[in-house]
Amino acid sequence: MLVTTSRRPGHRARLLGRELARVLPNAEYVPRGVKTVRKLSSLASSRGHTTVTIVDSFANIPKFLRFLDCGEGWRWSDVQIELGKIELQKDLGQKIELSSTKIVVKSPGAKGLARLLGKLWGLPVGGETGTRAVVMVDEDEIYFQKGAERVGPVLHISGVVYGHGPG
Repeated sequence: MLVTTSRRPGHRARLLGRELARVLPNAEYVPRGVKTVRKLSSLASSRGHTTVTIVDSFANIPKFLRFLDCGEGWRWSDVQIELGKIELQKDLGQKIELSSTKIVVKSPGAKGLARLLGKLWGLPVGGETGTRAVVMVDEDEIYFQKGAERVGPVLHISGVVYGHGPG
């Protein structure tokens, strides 16, 4: 998966993009610059990725996670995640890379979002936390954990919008 930002992102949006690329297996961060969505899709495909995760900013604050499907051509995914407060690894005093990550559902109401993120990020869903790295998905937050320790980033969710349409 390719991770990038919206055009003219705030500093924390860039940091969030880099941190997501560190904690999601097989993810790669690319600065957006002036690349169009079409160019992002082409770049992702040429590097063997089928999904682009875009950290969208509003007033210099990371506000949305949007997803671009780059299978045949490109199209916007039918979901966007509205972000509230963000806690970066930097805020938690850490800089950790994760591998062999899976998604664990923390509450029954988060099953749909967990399955969707599993599909978009190419991660298996289910099981116990154990000692391996996991993405914990709850109704109001997504966080990364290794063993029993939260390693960041922690994404507090304000809302999830389904079906915002094709690109």
